[in-house]
Amino acid sequence: MEIELQKIKLPKCGKFVNHEFYIYDPNSDFIEDKNLFYLKEDLMQIEFDNLNLIIDLGWYGEVSNNKGKFKIFVIENQNWENPLKIESSYSQKEIVEKLNIVLDEINKACL
Repeated sequence: MEIELQKIKLPKCGKFVNHEFYIYDPNSDFIEDKNLFYLKEDLMQIEFDNLNLIIDLGWYGEVSNNKGKFKIFVIENQNWENPLKIESSYSQKEIVEKLNIVLDEINKACL
């Protein structure tokens, strides 16, 4: 069975720069080869030019021994040293829930 890209409800003022975030949870489906293919620091990036925001999602840690977690960074004005917000989780499902909350908040600012 092929693993699909995670569906994301993109706010209307956002655009994907990168989207390689698959429906793969290393906690429940760990296979080293899958980790090597599906987990990396650059899983997804969304830009919101009119808000000067970037949402960056990645997996940080050791891929081969499954010691890591997903992280979401909310970046304003390209200030990567001081993110507005950082969310993290070991669970793919939970990080999607956190991502949806962040995107809902941003969508309100898009109006």
